[in-house]
Amino acid sequence: MTQMRPRSNAIPKRIVRLPRSAGLPKSKLMSMYYAQLRLMNKRLRVPFITQRTISIGTDNSWFNAQIIPRDPAWVPVTNANYVWYSGNLNSDNAIISTRFNLSQRRAILSGSLFLSVDNYAVVIINGVPVVFDGPQNTPSFFNPGRTFDVRRFLRRGRNNIVIIAFNFGGPRSTANPAGVAARLDIQLSSLR
Repeated sequence: MTQMRPRSNAIPKRIVRLPRSAGLPKSKLMSMYYAQLRLMNKRLRVPFITQRTISIGTDNSWFNAQIIPRDPAWVPVTNANYVWYSGNLNSDNAIISTRFNLSQRRAILSGSLFLSVDNYAVVIINGVPVVFDGPQNTPSFFNPGRTFDVRRFLRRGRNNIVIIAFNFGGPRSTANPAGVAARLDIQLSSLR
């Protein structure tokens, strides 16, 4: 008679799937992130930031971003503009990015990201998904917007931020507006 082995608790009883955003698996979003970095690294110069208080808002200086008019339903964002993909303002998604260098001689005291997006987004800072929304049409995402503590995702030296924004219900149009505004506020210590 064969002896039955007890079932181990370490063996999962079902497959656990990672969360999905915009109907896309996390692996696809990360490959979009790395493709954006490759393009951005070829074309965008890296500003070196030395001041103690920094505010980096979306505008035409972001890679692949074009400023668009703010829809009346969207909250105004101080030091940032609403943008969408500069290659096709009628697309159903926008991948925008920027990069910057923080002083090696200053500690990062705080970092916050304010995000207003019509409709939902994935935000990746230095390779780590910080915001990972699922497909939805949620007005609170663009009015009043959301704030995230991102200090632990920032580092001294080179940093990058990629926002993949999605429009619920198809391509961006006057009947189906889409836009994203983001502002990264960073506080650094005194020089060491």
